[in-house]
Amino acid sequence: MGFVNRERDVTNADNRSPRKAIVCMAILFVIVTIVLPLYFYFDPTHSHLAPKCIFHTLTGLDCPSCGNQRALHNLLNGEVWLAFRYNTFMWISAQYLLLLIYSSMFKHAQRLYQYLTSTKVLLAYVALYVIWWVVRNLPFWHNLVDLPN
Repeated sequence: MGFVNRERDVTNADNRSPRKAIVCMAILFVIVTIVLPLYFYFDPTHSHLAPKCIFHTLTGLDCPSCGNQRALHNLLNGEVWLAFRYNTFMWISAQYLLLLIYSSMFKHAQRLYQYLTSTKVLLAYVALYVIWWVVRNLPFWHNLVDLPN
């Protein structure tokens, strides 16, 4: 007779560990106390300390994440419309990420977590990401958003 594992399945979404919640809270604390104040005070457009996009540097094209730093800076300084124009897809990604974090931390959100991590939703997100990558590099997009230099 073979060994029978009587432990609960660790992949089960309702099996949330306190350690995971503590790690998430620690990461959130670092973001709120260090990263956000830096982006509030320092404009990545004019700062040589802000990391530059390697893809943009090599190709001259925007990657799907180009503009996230400038968008965050403008959002923190109350320029919501300008932040939206720097990277429109960031808003979709932020909402998805927040829902994913929330649903992974709380047992009552188990079904939401399972839905957000399903193959259909992940493929839809990747498809939107690729579509955004193409659209933002079309000539009409830069004329449409008319961003400052």
